[in-house]
Amino acid sequence: MGLTAGGLNGRRFRTSTQLPEGFRDLWLDAVRQHALEPDLDASDGEPRVGWVDVFEPANRTFELNTFLFDRFVALSLRVDKKTVNGAFRKITLAERMAAIMEQRGVERLSKADKTEIQESLDVELLARALPSVSTCDVAWDTQSGEVIVFSGSESTVELVRAHFEATFDQRLRPERMCDWLAEKLTWTEIGERAERFLPGARGTAGVGAIVDGWNQDDPLEGAGKGIAADFITWLWLQSESSDGLFRVVEHVSGADVAEGEDGEEDGWNEVTETLRRADLSLWLESKLKLQDVSAEEAPDTTILLGVAPSVTPAARRDLHGGKRPVEARIGLKMDEIECALTVAAGEDGVQITGIKLPFEVKDGQEELVFERMMLLDLLHTTLRKLFQQFFLARTSPAWTERIEAWMAEDTERPAAAK
Repeated sequence: MGLTAGGLNGRRFRTSTQLPEGFRDLWLDAVRQHALEPDLDASDGEPRVGWVDVFEPANRTFELNTFLFDRFVALSLRVDKKTVNGAFRKITLAERMAAIMEQRGVERLSKADKTEIQESLDVELLARALPSVSTCDVAWDTQSGEVIVFSGSESTVELVRAHFEATFDQRLRPERMCDWLAEKLTWTEIGERAERFLPGARGTAGVGAIVDGWNQDDPLEGAGKGIAADFITWLWLQSESSDGLFRVVEHVSGADVAEGEDGEEDGWNEVTETLRRADLSLWLESKLKLQDVSAEEAPDTTILLGVAPSVTPAARRDLHGGKRPVEARIGLKMDEIECALTVAAGEDGVQITGIKLPFEVKDGQEELVFERMMLLDLLHTTLRKLFQQFFLARTSPAWTERIEAWMAEDTERPAAAK
């Protein structure tokens, strides 16, 4: 589920935005061809996979208006899989073997006999079993080429990717942090900045061939968790230093960026100065997780819960002790729209889960799809813009000094002011 009901957690992918001529008729035929074909009599245990109506998983009959909503394609991949309870199978197998030994008048069965009995019983039990049913919503913005797969399961995501590509002849490429940056910086700029300021990142070695606007290499590879933890740190710092006020701005050219004493780009100053003219409020709420990210195994972890955990003495102690934020519940307010989400640091970079948006549309399928996709796009675009600003700050000579100054602010305050 995800798009129409349930949680909004999912993975984002990108496709080529070039649509084939006569794509509507092509897609209708393709979706019909790859629709679910259930088989209640199946005895092979293989999952039955296919598209169903995103609003009604029992509907496997498609017209254009059942999956194409203006510029959005919305479908649900349904998986029917028969399984047999392991304990029941074990008991039934023992009973079957005992009955056959009694019938044959023997005390033991050969290995070949046991294998034959097991295989025969599995076929029989699977034929009598009812399938378990799961669905995964998929939404494709054909204008931007962005695809959301509403699942956190890697195996489900891979099923969707394979079926999507077989249906639409479009390869789904995972969206990465470097893709967010490529909207405003050249790949060479990303690689050079990463190589200079981000330990462990591939840097310019990760700037390879670009296919359909997608770089097959990743200049940030190798530093994903560290960058994501720094991003959460930046959100935390900025939410305090600017009273939670941010501005989603376009990238400023090099000529407009302030320079430090050594003639270096001081991206931090440019960004923080811009953020003072805010059109976005952001704050940390309800949960903050800090961790020693340098530990290879079983890192020391602190989880703080409650209202405004980032301002607690425990959070500051952990920061001073070397821990870094690896997960935070974030509140956002954009004009009159207020939402919440969890930002976490994974090995591959920034992970977004637990999205909560103020949906209002209750009726009308096209209206519902459009509202959800527009709000998700607004949130995603905002996060991308913030990450672009963060990256300029993180790949600036001013970063370390600014972080150290922020952390020292708490220790330098008089006790009464804390």
